[in-house]
Amino acid sequence: MRDGEESMAWASRSAEERRRHLGEFLAVTPTMEEAMGVLRRCYRAWHEGPQASCSFVVGETGVGKTTAADEFLEEVRGEYLGTLKDDHNLLLADAAEYPHTMSVTFERPGHGLVRPVLKVFVDKKATFKQLFAATLTAIGVRIPRGASLAEMTSIARHQIREQGIRLIIFDECQHITESNLTRDPYEAADVFKVLMKEARVQVACVGLPHATDFLLENAQLETLKDEEFRMMPFALDLDERGEYRMFLKAYSDDLPFDEPSHLDESATALRLHMASEGYVAAITKYVSLAAKEAIDRGKEAVTVPLLAEVYRRKTGTPDGENPFLIPLPDPDGFRARRQGRRQEKLAEARKNRAPRKAKPGKSPLRHGA
Repeated sequence: MRDGEESMAWASRSAEERRRHLGEFLAVTPTMEEAMGVLRRCYRAWHEGPQASCSFVVGETGVGKTTAADEFLEEVRGEYLGTLKDDHNLLLADAAEYPHTMSVTFERPGHGLVRPVLKVFVDKKATFKQLFAATLTAIGVRIPRGASLAEMTSIARHQIREQGIRLIIFDECQHITESNLTRDPYEAADVFKVLMKEARVQVACVGLPHATDFLLENAQLETLKDEEFRMMPFALDLDERGEYRMFLKAYSDDLPFDEPSHLDESATALRLHMASEGYVAAITKYVSLAAKEAIDRGKEAVTVPLLAEVYRRKTGTPDGENPFLIPLPDPDGFRARRQGRRQEKLAEARKNRAPRKAKPGKSPLRHGA
């Protein structure tokens, strides 16, 4: 049991408080720190040249891209706290009206808002005008119906200057490359060019690895790019001083239990990696589910049997293929079996999507009518 005042800290708290704590865990890994470094350099390059520039943070779903962006917003928010503007302290804006995951927003007494960084989600099948309108809405402006490009650009330029916007982060940028427009499929990406060239605001694009594909068709955007970083899942490295096990140690220490869960123990770390393929989102999902079960059942820590149970419930995998149950698991063999099962499920899903014969409808006419 942990020494000192923490020895009874969690045992004395409510289950609700302990469950809520599970969602607050954040470990800034070296990979996440590199991603934040890309955003940090992009942000600090504001107004260093006649035109702004852009940077990319890409990676598969679940590697922590959005988490890195959100943590960067918190970093900038911390830098601005207590800043003087017009001889007054900037006041932190209401988080309910301006969510912390969407912008860094302060009130400047008597003058309006100061918003150094904001985040915009790119919708699926986004067009140029839709993305530009979404950007202006995030800035707090509703464009007049039928506004021209020149008018929209003028509004953006004015508001960006008035609010002191230095960086706009566009999340889910792969939606631009997935567009099926019959005209220019990457037209929405021209919004970035307008913002950088006309409004001189820095742009950061976050998305899946193919989010950069639109650069292949847009030479001007390519020249404005500063850097690109690809976030990867944890490699299967069981060195106790490696990034993966250090992350598990930090996670284990943060869990709301008075006894250690030893997630970073070599065998448990191996099983967790097999279950999650090294993706941060998957690791935290399995551990969080197991921790909630432990809290509800009055257990003292997260255990491998609990992890086995939540893995079974979440994936429907038979016990003979459960990484928390099989003895001396072989990562390569397990990966091959899992891939085979996925292919079987995919084939079954495609079969179930085959067109079904429509049931004959009832005639609206009654017999003898």
